[in-house]
Amino acid sequence: MQVLLIIGSLAAAIWLIRVWTGAMNIAAIEQEPLSSIEHRHPYLPKLSAILVSVLIAGVLLFLSLKYGKTTSLSSFRGSTALLRSALVFGLIALFGIFDQVRWRGEKDRYKYFYAFILGTLVTWVLIAFKRGLFEAGIDDDPFLTALGITCLVVGWRFLFGPWSAPIKATVLGTFIFWVAYAILRFETRAELTATAIAALAALIPVIIWCWLFLAQHRQRLGVVTLAFFAGMMSTVPILFYSEITRRGMELNFFFFKIVPLSYGSTSKQFVTQSLQGLSPLNSIVVTTLVTYLLVGVIEEYCKYWVLRYSSRDFFRSIDDAMQLAIIVAIGFAFAENLVNPTYFTGFVKDYLLTPARPEWGHFTSSVVGRSVLTNMVHILSTGVLGYFVGLAFFASPLLKDQFARGRSRPLFMLVHQMLSLRTESVYSRTQLLTGLLAAFVLHGLFDFIVSLPDVLPGNPASVGALLGSNSGFLGGISLIIVPAVLYTVGGLWLLMVLFEKKEDMKEFGAIIETQTFVTSDSGG
Repeated sequence: MQVLLIIGSLAAAIWLIRVWTGAMNIAAIEQEPLSSIEHRHPYLPKLSAILVSVLIAGVLLFLSLKYGKTTSLSSFRGSTALLRSALVFGLIALFGIFDQVRWRGEKDRYKYFYAFILGTLVTWVLIAFKRGLFEAGIDDDPFLTALGITCLVVGWRFLFGPWSAPIKATVLGTFIFWVAYAILRFETRAELTATAIAALAALIPVIIWCWLFLAQHRQRLGVVTLAFFAGMMSTVPILFYSEITRRGMELNFFFFKIVPLSYGSTSKQFVTQSLQGLSPLNSIVVTTLVTYLLVGVIEEYCKYWVLRYSSRDFFRSIDDAMQLAIIVAIGFAFAENLVNPTYFTGFVKDYLLTPARPEWGHFTSSVVGRSVLTNMVHILSTGVLGYFVGLAFFASPLLKDQFARGRSRPLFMLVHQMLSLRTESVYSRTQLLTGLLAAFVLHGLFDFIVSLPDVLPGNPASVGALLGSNSGFLGGISLIIVPAVLYTVGGLWLLMVLFEKKEDMKEFGAIIETQTFVTSDSGG
């Protein structure tokens, strides 16, 4: 049996090398056939890389033999599991045949099949590592935990490879498909029904918001799809981090160790230790503020990361950066509405499936509230971030235009002279930092204001109750109304103003990074 396993592994490795060669040479296929590319072996690994790969494979084989009975590797044991696996691989093979027939003789004949295979392989590896961490007891060993999470991080980064927009979108879409399948395959029919209805309901605001903001600036469908999928995937690191902190996992890297902590507990610890003079009520309020600011930091940085590694190669103007950042935010909100069981799926269960008669009024009001207010918070925060990302990305042409018009930048010039940093670099980093801080504050401040009534004595629900009087005009104004108007009406106005700025509409084209190598005379 072991001999058959080794032979099968070698055959799979040979096949994977061919897949990898095709995936990494997608751009070259447009000018050169795959057979010619493979003949040159442009991506044949070095001997050192092969030895390291063999070593890593040996470690993973040892882990699979030790923990194989409890990890996801055991899912391939048994006739039913083998039949299911054979069915999946058979469907993939049929997809490859269809792809070959459909695109025969054309330059795009390999693209989508390789992207699907690549996304499938990376996703299965990531899911296997995730199950090994959380279901096999590996989390009790900090050294294995560190190894597993390092592999997850490397695999995650690999999903955002240097490909064209359709290929990236196909890889990310494949990841989302397999993750959704892994989550839903054991659900009951009632759960699947609730999820399907929730997904359809969540798609309606997605279409409306995308139509509204895509009307401001023309964008390719492949780039929009890529940004939306990337936004959905930006929820994954947050969910993963929450699971790590919930389990109290520890990562030991021999020289140092990492113990992820819940931002709620660290916020409380920070306030009680650093701000000891506060009253109990003020301490609770400040703790809540710090907690939600940290939530804003985590969510907005995750959205910035996927925007940077998925879409920045397709920026041609500041409007592009803003628009794609907004699409990322819409994708994040869509995934959040489905993943959180108290949101759209909870609305379907509570108001449509559980009651004797569907309560469409309550369901509609809940869906509209989430779709308008909460989505707008994400759109505003990440849209403003996208504006500053665009300023940072096009720092060089922007500064040239401003200097040509006679506009000086004394602060940037001063930093340039004092620290010997390029003016463009100073400007770019300043704009990026400004955008990140603005997004963090906009997001965290809204969450804090909405949650404030829950931590105040008496749980005031109106402006009048907050001021000590429920009667009169102020008593009829909900506390949620003020931030709702500011973030929806004011936020929409702000984004439209930014879209209409002339410098934001200007097409700068693609930014190409170049490297210059200077040789020196050793004899001089």
